[in-house]
Amino acid sequence: MNELQYKKCQEEIKLCTRLYDNFGDASIFISTVCKAAYEFFKENPVTPLPAYDKDEAEKLIRAGQSLALTPKLKTKKTVELLQSFGRVMTEVNPKLKETVKQINDQLEKFLLDEPEELTKEDIFNLRDLLIKETELEEDLATFLFSFLQYSFYRQYLQPTFEVVRTDLWEGGNCPLCGEKPHYGLLSSEDGAKQLECWSCGTKWLHTRIKCPYCDNTDMEKLGFFTVEDNEKVRVNYCQKCCQYCKTFDARKFHADGDVVLTIHNLASLDYDLLARREGFTPGSGLEWVNKDEIIETQD
Repeated sequence: MNELQYKKCQEEIKLCTRLYDNFGDASIFISTVCKAAYEFFKENPVTPLPAYDKDEAEKLIRAGQSLALTPKLKTKKTVELLQSFGRVMTEVNPKLKETVKQINDQLEKFLLDEPEELTKEDIFNLRDLLIKETELEEDLATFLFSFLQYSFYRQYLQPTFEVVRTDLWEGGNCPLCGEKPHYGLLSSEDGAKQLECWSCGTKWLHTRIKCPYCDNTDMEKLGFFTVEDNEKVRVNYCQKCCQYCKTFDARKFHADGDVVLTIHNLASLDYDLLARREGFTPGSGLEWVNKDEIIETQD
């Protein structure tokens, strides 16, 4: 996370505290973690990967193939960033002190046996390990690890991010890294639907009446719901694949310029719970709701 990205995140956090009623307390926590990431990368700058060959990238995109760039992360730096998150977490919420201690103990063990670099699968296997072996809850783990990957990927892939022809892309997954989106935006200008990758931040236009996960275009099996008096967030669902994607309607909050959707996503996790209550699963694969909350609401 560079200085410009950090400042934009902090501005978006302030905006979201006004837009979303339940974001007040969590905003302080998220703001502190963002600051920790910014300070970490100031001391540990990331060298971006060389840009993908422009002509080859366009050829793949035109053929409907994602570049599927998933850079490996340095194991030591990944652990150090998680430890940085842990330190600030206990400052904001002292009740997490024991959980953070357990996490640090597991991370030290992890460093002893792991290779120097981690694949995307390795990163989320570590997440699952921490959930299993510590008191770290799934929703917090999803935040920490998705934000960690986002912070690294945005920097590693920046040169390719700037040249990839997203205007030629019609797929439901990210044209740059291949991840499935968790959220999107309806443009404040014309209401056009834009998906955004939670992993690397790539944005692309997508057909509004189409499921990004199974390509269903049957209007009778596609729908959305929102909450009365707060239509800024839509939960778009598909009854064919039973998955959902959140969409933020920028026409409802008059956004100027780029919107940091990763912050809006964190400010609206109550919508994820509503979607899970209705029996829909996140098409992104990111579980933002603890299982006991789902079971509790269904009982």
